[in-house]
Amino acid sequence: MISTYDLSKYYETKPAVRDIDMYVQQGEICGLIGPNGAGKTTLLKMLAGLLRPTRGRIEVDGIKIGAEPKRLHEIVGYVPDTFGLYDELTVRQFLEYFARAHRVATDRVAKRIESVLELTSLTSKIDAPVGSLSRGMRQRLVIAKTLLHAPKVLLLDEPASGLDPLARIELRDLIKELGGLGTTLIVSSHILTELADFCTSVVIMEQGHSIRSGRIDELISTIGGGGISIRIEMMDEISTRSLVASLVERDDLKNINVCELTIDCAFDGDRAALARLHCELVMAHPGIVSFYERRLTIEDVFMAVGSHRVS
Repeated sequence: MISTYDLSKYYETKPAVRDIDMYVQQGEICGLIGPNGAGKTTLLKMLAGLLRPTRGRIEVDGIKIGAEPKRLHEIVGYVPDTFGLYDELTVRQFLEYFARAHRVATDRVAKRIESVLELTSLTSKIDAPVGSLSRGMRQRLVIAKTLLHAPKVLLLDEPASGLDPLARIELRDLIKELGGLGTTLIVSSHILTELADFCTSVVIMEQGHSIRSGRIDELISTIGGGGISIRIEMMDEISTRSLVASLVERDDLKNINVCELTIDCAFDGDRAALARLHCELVMAHPGIVSFYERRLTIEDVFMAVGSHRVS
């Protein structure tokens, strides 16, 4: 659905995005991850057709960005990290205005407004002044406005910025619902936990480069080394050293990493064998506080591949 080739953007001589090759399949929810200054916003603006690349090529649903801007705007919706609203209008008036701007057919406007309000849980606010809405509701209203022309692709730049915990949960559920409806989404954030619950793929950026991209399950399998990831929490340093000395002698354990009183490793065996290992280690090492299978996450992928420096 979305492809870039050798994509770069320079501001005068300073590179903001460099040599990005990425591919996002139709229906994916792709997390665009990186620290502040990594180039995420610049990349999203180029994908939305709002910035001209210095070099490279972008295709969205087979459309070359720059060649057919009208067709591009029909299939792409972009929600920036900061936005302005017309506070004096009601929600209905606000959406009617943008429905006309998106050239939604007159006989379909009311139905489209009803649909996007239901999707964003704002139906009860249709006659409320925009200025009376909470921050979370205003964010959902911007998304509702962006969905009026039923875009195939939705680009969200730091959508959870400034939201309280409840509003973040509501936004997460909305993004998951949109993905379930077949919309292709790219969601940027520098906060990994915001993306962990709903992303199916990821592009990790650092200093303008894409340092790793792909489906999350495939990336996790790569960094996990193919085994079952386990974590062991220990009581003290003495018991930790004793257990590590025992673990390194085993052929069924690899990638042993120790951080203070925590031991991470990969077990080469099935779950029945893992249960036997658990019993054996607890019996032999009374300093074990906990032993459990650890599900790797986006954060593990990010920490495994980058230097984590801001450009």
